[in-house]
Amino acid sequence: LASSSPVAAAASRTAAHGRSRTRGRAPPRSRALVIRASAKDDDDAQKRGPDVEPANWKYAYLFDGACPVCRSLKSALESTGKGKGKVWYVDISEPSYDAKKHQGITFEQAMETIHVLKRDGGEPLTGLPAIEALFAEVGMGWAVKLATMPAIGLAASVMYKLISSNRLKIGGAMGASVMALGRVGMEIRGEKASCSEGDECRGIADVKVDEEARGGEEDSDAPFESMYAEGPKAILGAYASGGIVSAAIVNVRTGEIDSELLQESLEEGALLDIEAVGAALRSLTKQLKWQGGVAIALPGVWHADEKLAGKNVYSAIESVSPLEGRREREETEELLRNAVGLDVTVVTGAEAHGYGHQDLWGDAARRQKIGENADGAMNGLTGVVTAGHEAVHVALFKDGVLRTNADFREADLAISWIEPEWANAKPPPADCTDEEQWSAWATRIAVHLAKVEACRCARGGLARWVVSGSAAQNFDKWSHLVPKLSVVQAGKAAAPLIKGGSNQLEGVRGAAAGGAFRFRYTADVRRVRAAIGKEVGRSPQLVSSIQLRELFGKFGGDINEDMIDLDAFVRMVSAMGVRLPEDEVRELVCDIDIACEQSVSFDQFEAWYKSVIGTEVAQVLHTESAVDQVLNEEMGTGRAVVLQVGFTSCNPCKKFLPHFEQSARNNREKARFVRIYGNENASTIHLARDRLAVKSTPTFFVFKDGEVTHMHSGSNEEKFDDAIAEQLGEIPAGTFAEKYAPVASP
Repeated sequence: LASSSPVAAAASRTAAHGRSRTRGRAPPRSRALVIRASAKDDDDAQKRGPDVEPANWKYAYLFDGACPVCRSLKSALESTGKGKGKVWYVDISEPSYDAKKHQGITFEQAMETIHVLKRDGGEPLTGLPAIEALFAEVGMGWAVKLATMPAIGLAASVMYKLISSNRLKIGGAMGASVMALGRVGMEIRGEKASCSEGDECRGIADVKVDEEARGGEEDSDAPFESMYAEGPKAILGAYASGGIVSAAIVNVRTGEIDSELLQESLEEGALLDIEAVGAALRSLTKQLKWQGGVAIALPGVWHADEKLAGKNVYSAIESVSPLEGRREREETEELLRNAVGLDVTVVTGAEAHGYGHQDLWGDAARRQKIGENADGAMNGLTGVVTAGHEAVHVALFKDGVLRTNADFREADLAISWIEPEWANAKPPPADCTDEEQWSAWATRIAVHLAKVEACRCARGGLARWVVSGSAAQNFDKWSHLVPKLSVVQAGKAAAPLIKGGSNQLEGVRGAAAGGAFRFRYTADVRRVRAAIGKEVGRSPQLVSSIQLRELFGKFGGDINEDMIDLDAFVRMVSAMGVRLPEDEVRELVCDIDIACEQSVSFDQFEAWYKSVIGTEVAQVLHTESAVDQVLNEEMGTGRAVVLQVGFTSCNPCKKFLPHFEQSARNNREKARFVRIYGNENASTIHLARDRLAVKSTPTFFVFKDGEVTHMHSGSNEEKFDDAIAEQLGEIPAGTFAEKYAPVASP
């Protein structure tokens, strides 16, 4: 970080005070962009503001400018008009505050009790002696003596808290007297001033990351771009099935389980309740002390239903279109991110077993050519099926790559599977010797596999079915019946059946393998999104249909003006400087070519682009790298980035959110609004506490081309609006400083 920036000062201060993110590990370095203040911003900060050092100061009062109580007291002291130029008011909440320049008094020490420093460098005054010296200098020494009278001191303390917490304005000598008396009375009784009822919350400096926590480290040897290509080294894999959520840490480069396997039981029916699943997943991450990425295999996906007042409704992914499935998968992921406080990706149970069946792990991301599986386990078109009495789920893979454009709606699996005719076709227990029961179960499977094979996405012919999950546990007792039954039921033999993984540990490993792919694929899609924005010279969120069509047209014409073949699409992506592994290219093509036509229409391209841009106002980001990605996307676009750093338990943050979101809507063309919770996980703690030196929440940052051009704290709506207006050029530069940080008299 630039040595002149407030962020750099905060970083050096952090190192000096031993507040590193984890003991024995280097904190993750900043990637992609350096968050820094501009040189002009630093120069301006030195010329103005309440921290300007008077030429002949006698005492330096270290006050918390982010605390309404402290600000009220400061105003009371200044209002006397005495001691002008003799007291230097030093705001410790400013990121630029440097303990080395103030007799080594750290932010944490200054927060414990009042500190007054002497110009001659003598022992700092604290507590009551500090108040006596400070008050005497401004002509209010009488307040100390008066406050020692119990009745007067107590009454003044009550008034002091009332004025401060409600930010009431009491001017003149009377107001100053009440504030002074109250503060002295609180000090005498050992009470600590609090801003809990103010417009900010403190405490981020005290947030700690569990020293034993894992997953928060970044690969410090890998450059930013290769971080996307490689993906994470380890993931917490989770598998939800049969009313149980199982989880373990998995090394996705080797496939090895790197922790104990833990389980959380859910109440009956709770597996279809996303809130219950989120709570179980959060509990598991805490038990495993995990701070990294999470991949969970679920039976389906959820979406907010407007007809049910936004209630989250479950859907089997086989029952919705590929486009709806992608949107609902992303919605489910965001619900779980908010519930768990970590980055979460979602696969289905069938997909997890498909990824796990390949057993390629890290090498799956690096194999030279798609389809070169060592054992041919997933060559060609492969179906994966999981089934129990309540539901059946399927997934299609082509040469080991998930077919995200597979549309199973024709099969009507969710309804057909539970028709009354199958009431007695339950999966028999392992010790069952009744052939009719096994035949009934095999018939049920055969009928529904035939329905899937009749879908358009599978009409090219499946090379095999991989039977996984609980259905694989007694595979040998019924699978041999399926080929003959399928001829009877569908008129043709089903694709060969192969036994896949049957236990939850294999589901956990498969979820981690699929999650590893989804994490790096999602990150690379962001790169494509950013490249499109840079190609047309606009923020990715503001690229118009006309601009997309112009870009599309540069590579069109091989089929017609509105259609290009898949090779042309890949050339378009490569021409923008984005190189993708072959498995990601195929996944990207599947995402766009929803109709499985081996070509891309402009309408498909535009629909895909809009889906990856998203429509969320003031999006919540859950990792430091996600913030870096946003800053990178807006580089050179002329569009500012407004970042709100909040706290999950910060009431002022919650109250301010509607105003922040409305500002995001009002200023969409000129700025992109995002937010993080500074105490959510190891990554956001590092960003907020160590990299941005946030002292209170909410704190707002404005970035232009990756540089911090403004920062302030507090949920004052007028103050926020003035800051945004100035940063977006709607009011003259300097207006904000003149109004909220007037120049101190020498």
